[in-house]
Amino acid sequence: MNHDLFHDAGWFLGAARRGLAARRGEGIAEVLERLAAQDVSALAFREPEPRGLPVLVHLPQCLGETMLLDPDLAAAIAAVEEGLQWRQSASYSDAVLGEGFTANYGWAEIIGPHGFFAGEDFLLGLLMLGPHRHYRDHFHPAPELYWPLTSGSLWSRDSGAFVEKPQGATIWHPPMAMHATKTGETPMLALWSWTRDAGTPARLSG
Repeated sequence: MNHDLFHDAGWFLGAARRGLAARRGEGIAEVLERLAAQDVSALAFREPEPRGLPVLVHLPQCLGETMLLDPDLAAAIAAVEEGLQWRQSASYSDAVLGEGFTANYGWAEIIGPHGFFAGEDFLLGLLMLGPHRHYRDHFHPAPELYWPLTSGSLWSRDSGAFVEKPQGATIWHPPMAMHATKTGETPMLALWSWTRDAGTPARLSG
């Protein structure tokens, strides 16, 4: 076992837990309750095969901004960065989501099938979107929390107007709620979690 990486994964989870516990908002208590129920012991730890994506070119900028919000979490992300398996949803393509989307999109799990801990019907990880991207309306049965660690992201629910959320705000999506995200001049790094029904992937509307 890579003891340093196990330590750093635990550091990430502790920093995420502390950061969320310091905030108020719908869904936070559910995420923290489900996170506390997960097996994140040394026996449950495994090393995913690391994988990078083009969107990571924006990670240094995002980490610099995250440092202003939560220095502990920013440092923990940097510590696990090289061990993460960054992925993309198979159904998402430039043809569907616009030219350049796949070069500016990716997610990684800390807890989940592709993360450091398998989890029990629970996912927690990071999402990145490059500048000027539109992650259009989609839905899934899993309740979902987003915690944008960078500024300038815009969010829509139930096909409503896009609203800019400040850095450090939390956004909750109930099961099957239609939602979308946009970025402006700056890229976005966000922590995300699915608290249950995590086996069914997201589906784009239309």
